[in-house]
Amino acid sequence: MAESPGDIKPLQIGVRFKQPAIVLLYQNNSKYRKRVMPVREFKKSSSVSLMASDLKEHHGQYLKDVPNFKIEKMLRLIQNDMKGLDLDESLQEINKEFSVDPDENLNDIDDVTLKRKKEIMDLTFEKNRKKPGDPDFQYDVEVDFSQAAGIESSVWDSEKEDDEF
Repeated sequence: MAESPGDIKPLQIGVRFKQPAIVLLYQNNSKYRKRVMPVREFKKSSSVSLMASDLKEHHGQYLKDVPNFKIEKMLRLIQNDMKGLDLDESLQEINKEFSVDPDENLNDIDDVTLKRKKEIMDLTFEKNRKKPGDPDFQYDVEVDFSQAAGIESSVWDSEKEDDEF
């Protein structure tokens, strides 16, 4: 029986180091399944983003709901294993690379990295977003950040009447 693309819900993604592959655990209707997607012709110096887009194109119905940066993370793990890094070092390096530092200047990074950072920010936003129907959703929440954070206010911050100008 063929699986229709709408029935597939990705649950977890992982890697296999010997005979490198991306492993996807997913739910198809009410059944849990595992798909192993071999990573062929992948070298220490290969482009992770190009390989991720190739995998997503080739295994589209399985990976369409998996963000590109998650596939890139798994490929980077495989690449670091090829370079001889141990798993702990590799995970630390990847967490640094695939996280958004609030103090980082995003104007100074290349387009591929910027795209990855934006994708991470979008995913984080969607995960933390409160939608109507959520148990802790409140409509029209007002917060005065100047008092909460101890920030000095400026003349520009206050509302003035038109008479004062």
